[in-house]
Amino acid sequence: MAGCRIVNQGVLSALDSIESCRSSYEKAGQTLISSLTSAISDMEGAAKDAFQDLINNKIKEFVETSLPEAIKGMHTLLEENRKNFEEVDQKIADNISGG
Repeated sequence: MAGCRIVNQGVLSALDSIESCRSSYEKAGQTLISSLTSAISDMEGAAKDAFQDLINNKIKEFVETSLPEAIKGMHTLLEENRKNFEEVDQKIADNISGG
């Protein structure tokens, strides 16, 4: 049983780290978009328009949405696996104890 608790605690710590990472990437993505937009603010012409379109669409979607969602997906997968492991461990314990 002690081994299960250690593994469970390790996974819980990892989940906290993953959530912190997701939040950090989301904030960094917002900062990146703001910085890129600021960097081209004085530009003019078609190149600026194309760059602004790239920033507002593909770059923004990736850094503010896609990457954080991918990290959230990994968090959810790991959490569900942790819960399943915990439930199976309890069922085995109940079967052993006759409960």
